[in-house]
Amino acid sequence: MGDQMDILILDGKGQVTIPARIPRARGLRGGMRVGLAEIGGRIELVGIPEDPIKALQGLGSKLPSIEEIESEADDE
Repeated sequence: MGDQMDILILDGKGQVTIPARIPRARGLRGGMRVGLAEIGGRIELVGIPEDPIKALQGLGSKLPSIEEIESEADDE
């Protein structure tokens, strides 16, 4: 896994087949929902968690407190 580009062929329905190593490495399974994002000149495929709310749990504990943010702003 890394910086590797595969060349895919778009079929008549506008579909492509993703090489098996990519979903396997990313934990994607058949039937999962994925998001397709156009970012600049790129297209990115992003796995969507089965329970998006549960996936966000604990995220806030990784963020700095407002006091830490204000302290850094004062230091600058």
